Order: sequence, then structure tokens, then C-alpha cells
Amino acid sequence: MKNRTRQRENRKLKKKEEKLDKVNGCGVKDLTAYNAVQRIITDGKASVVLR
Repeated sequence: MKNRTRQRENRKLKKKEEKLDKVNGCGVKDLTAYNAVQRIITDGKASVVLR
């Protein structure tokens, strides 16, 4: 049986979900993916961000 400290260490090793960048690989601001995820999270109630 695992002890508590070992469980915490294993949890820290798990890969965390990375956040979406508001800038694409070329350095140009591209909010398409960001806005899509925000709409999914809020069930379509999120407004489109243009900043």
C-alpha cells in the first residue's frame, strides 16, 4: 500500500494540461483556439475576445 508522501510525489509528476497561447507560432495574435475553448467551458455563453 502506498503512503501519502509517495502519492503526492506521483501526483506532482503527472503532466499538467498546458494553457492555450493567444499568440501563434509566428508571433501573430490568433485567438481562434482560445475563444473556442472559452465557449466550450461556458456552454456558449462566453463572448468573443478580440484583445
